[in-house]
Amino acid sequence: MTHPVTYDPVVDGRPLPPVPPPSSVRVPRDRALVLVPDAGPMRTVRAGEQVPDGWFGPDRMMFLVDTAEHRLVLDLRLSGRDGATRFRCRVELMCRVTDPAAVVARGIRDMGAAWHGPLDARLRNAARGYGAGESREAERALNAALRGVTGDAAVRLRGARAELLGHDGASRTPGRSRVRGTRPRPGTATAADGTEVLLGEVVARKEEPLPPKPSRPPDVPSAAPAPERRASRVRGTGTAGDGRRGGGRR
Repeated sequence: MTHPVTYDPVVDGRPLPPVPPPSSVRVPRDRALVLVPDAGPMRTVRAGEQVPDGWFGPDRMMFLVDTAEHRLVLDLRLSGRDGATRFRCRVELMCRVTDPAAVVARGIRDMGAAWHGPLDARLRNAARGYGAGESREAERALNAALRGVTGDAAVRLRGARAELLGHDGASRTPGRSRVRGTRPRPGTATAADGTEVLLGEVVARKEEPLPPKPSRPPDVPSAAPAPERRASRVRGTGTAGDGRRGGGRR
């Protein structure tokens, strides 16, 4: 099972103080400070730089953005060639913010969610050419499609790698029968097309009773009424339940 790994690139956001603090404000390592005025363009202050005094004032915001490199892990479901097969795909890559102001302007608060859609769309086209029995070929095609992934002007991506963890679809796992209420015997046979044929025996399953059979299928006409029983012409016999005629005369 894949556990997605993501992060929030915006570490903190708060109003700028109305007046400059007593000591100078410097941006720490692997961080950038985005100053947002009430009107006009934003300004980015990089690590080690000092916030200009002129930026302090009312109606102004500042956002501290994480510019360190982080690892992302995405969980994708990609449809195969037949449509019924869905590959379970794990994508790992490295991510780093290169334009903090653009990240703030776009409102990105979950970096994994921000790239899930674009990467899913890119890999979906590559996965459509392969079926359930071609996992290795599909994985090679997915990794080839990821070689050109570098991110955009605001976020840099590198080292993207895809791994298939299986697929969702009709199960052909040995030792399991798709017939309800059966279990396989020790031996199995294989058909000419490679499909496994299970030799099963019916077992009772009280926890999952089978539905009752219909008393009268809709396409089968009703049975003809039974013929009326008539009295026998042989002396000393009669119809069942006719006590008077069965032993009345000797």
